[in-house]
Amino acid sequence: MNIMITGGTGLLGKALIDSKERDDEVLVTYLGNYTVPDQGEIKYLKLDILDQAGHEKIFREFKPEVVIHTASIGSPDYAEQHQELTWSINVDGTDKLAELCDRHGARLIYISSNGIYDGDQAPYSEDAIARPINYYGRTKLEGERRALKARNLPAIVRPILMYGWNNTYERDNIVSMSLKKFNKGETVKAYDDVFSNSLLADECARAIWRIIETKATGAFNIAGAERASIYALLRTAAKIFGFAEDLVKPVKQGYFNELVKRPVDTSYDTTKMEKVLKIAPLSLVEGLTRMKAAQK
Repeated sequence: MNIMITGGTGLLGKALIDSKERDDEVLVTYLGNYTVPDQGEIKYLKLDILDQAGHEKIFREFKPEVVIHTASIGSPDYAEQHQELTWSINVDGTDKLAELCDRHGARLIYISSNGIYDGDQAPYSEDAIARPINYYGRTKLEGERRALKARNLPAIVRPILMYGWNNTYERDNIVSMSLKKFNKGETVKAYDDVFSNSLLADECARAIWRIIETKATGAFNIAGAERASIYALLRTAAKIFGFAEDLVKPVKQGYFNELVKRPVDTSYDTTKMEKVLKIAPLSLVEGLTRMKAAQK
């Protein structure tokens, strides 16, 4: 099978490639000030999601059968400050991919976000009403609507707060960034009033491969087993990796003066993930222990 991954050098893209077990040909597109060499059946191509001609060439020549669309602007503050650009990437870019998938018979798997929820009615199942509270969340929800225009068994994957080992040339996630600070003996301030059931990126990748294998359709809220604050997440990470837990200091939402409001609690109900994909969610200890075991 030929599989295309957009934004494939990010945290989830790396996890997808690291966990690939099938003999698929994979084309990874990315955008950054670096060059990634091909690795056997994994090919890399620097390509802007807005480059329509470049994507049309891929569909003509590579002929992807599945497109995993991870590329997006993911910062709520950046999205708020750059609304036109964010819409063009998160919405229009998705719309054009959905059209290409339709035209060429490819299956689209769109990576959405817990940011589509307001954070006031957790835990959220797949059929919960989506009420985004910031511009970023609105673009991801509209991206879902555009993705569902694709007729060839589309799927929506909504990861919650993800952690894991990122590529060195990409931005850190909240756990990997904190571990670097712990290693220097620095303290990390974290919200003790913002909650999620944080997700090891490898487990999100496993869910996506399962969706591909089983041809599952519709939306999937993918998360870990344990509702916990960001403060609890980072204290657990410190303990698992052998650092002092008191390097993590609790603060309240608003301490970092973010430009836009974030949801307070977007924890998921993982029933569908468990029943349809047959994936049991990991506890924080299990997920962080697996992350540590994969440390290089």
